[in-house]
Amino acid sequence: MVVIPCSILGLMSQSRIQLQIDTSKEVRNRAKAVAYSQGMSLTELVLKALAMVGDRELKQLIEKDLQERSGRGRPQQPKSS
Repeated sequence: MVVIPCSILGLMSQSRIQLQIDTSKEVRNRAKAVAYSQGMSLTELVLKALAMVGDRELKQLIEKDLQERSGRGRPQQPKSS
């Protein structure tokens, strides 16, 4: 396994982390299908569900996070000119 420092990948300026959920493949696949049928990514679906747990601060943070997200798919690296 090769570990590449984030600074080499240009990720140091990003304050994004990954959140993993342990579940079956069937649950993941169904959740993806539901998300895509509603025009959103799986990440957006999970974040919106988390926003509905009743914590006002969490809801505000998630709303801000969703507004700042770049869109669906993997984050794109800025192209150097």
